[in-house]
Amino acid sequence: MVMDFREGGGGSHGLHKICDLLDQHGIPYVVRELKISDYVFFVRNKLAPIIIERKTVDDVANSLADGRWERQKRNMRKAQLVLGGKDRKCQMCYLIEGDTNKRIVHGGNVGRASWNQSSEDVENAINELPRLGFSVIRSKSHMGSVVLLAQVARDVSWKAENGSIDAELTYPEFLEKMKHVPEKEGDPPTEARHQFPAAPVVDDSSTTNQAASTIPLASSTATGSPPSNDFPSHDEDETNPIPDQASEDLKKLSLAKLKTRCKDRDEKLSGAKKDLIARLLKPRKPELLILRSKSGQYVPKVPSCNAALLVALLLNHRSGTDGLAKENIMLFAEETGISKEPIGGNGGWYDGWAGMKDMTHGDPALVYLGKGKKYSLTTQPSGKAGVNVAQALHILAHRENLCKCGNYVAT
Repeated sequence: MVMDFREGGGGSHGLHKICDLLDQHGIPYVVRELKISDYVFFVRNKLAPIIIERKTVDDVANSLADGRWERQKRNMRKAQLVLGGKDRKCQMCYLIEGDTNKRIVHGGNVGRASWNQSSEDVENAINELPRLGFSVIRSKSHMGSVVLLAQVARDVSWKAENGSIDAELTYPEFLEKMKHVPEKEGDPPTEARHQFPAAPVVDDSSTTNQAASTIPLASSTATGSPPSNDFPSHDEDETNPIPDQASEDLKKLSLAKLKTRCKDRDEKLSGAKKDLIARLLKPRKPELLILRSKSGQYVPKVPSCNAALLVALLLNHRSGTDGLAKENIMLFAEETGISKEPIGGNGGWYDGWAGMKDMTHGDPALVYLGKGKKYSLTTQPSGKAGVNVAQALHILAHRENLCKCGNYVAT
């Protein structure tokens, strides 16, 4: 993978942080000056037919304000012709990072008030991309972006090994051909076959009602292909509808009695009567979590950064081996999809780690900090240790259709 040297604001800003994350994720890469897009991929010395432009939502607002948004799209469409031929068999993808609603400044605009771009302006521009021939993948943070780029890199590697990817031009040859592409080839596509393309990987977007090319995250495998989430959904399982009789019986109870039942199940006590009933109709939480809460012990919420960290340790640390380093745990936690907020924070890098200190204390502690600052789940006392709490949280994450591990979990 080749990354443009201006990524993350360049060497004096966030480039080194992105490089650190790529190193931690084991992605082979080099940093070069790229004329078009932020990321390209090579099969030996030939350019693969896939180009990725990463933009934070702030970048989108800024590009809309200064006109770069349109120029970049035209250049990418011209590059698509060079790499993919007249059938345009080259993937053009925008990796959009961040949440517009969390980047609103004074005046209701995104990024900077002087850009004069509302959250609606930014989202409309993003949602229009598939119709214009671009796929869209979304991430919450730099860490989430690296996870997605790792999936693309693995997919390109797998296709190269199997001879299923066409890479014909060296980079100098590509640049030379770009000089002779007519300007009209940068126009938006008019044929349906060149609109709403599939994304190169699936993302962690939680937004709904978007174009068909924006699809929900699933973990990648060594082949670069996403596994299916074949675990049952309590929200969608038609064979187990909510019993009407149970609902009717609960409606007969007073608000005070409903709250008592919710308290017994460690559910929230706030809200209207219908909210309490809805909580009581859900499957009961794993008993270990309820018992910990009743005894005043810490129980991470689902979704949360702490729950994601514990489940990441559960899924990725092998018993009998040294624990995992902080950076690896955070990357794995970002992949789970269990955290509502980005593990790296909004613009920061280790915000989601703040709760780990609390989890290494307590009686019993949930996480053990060993030599070399390696972390692992505690295993004693049996049935009450960190590994047991992580298993219970993993079950809850699957019930809520949050965990993207792809494993079957009996809920």
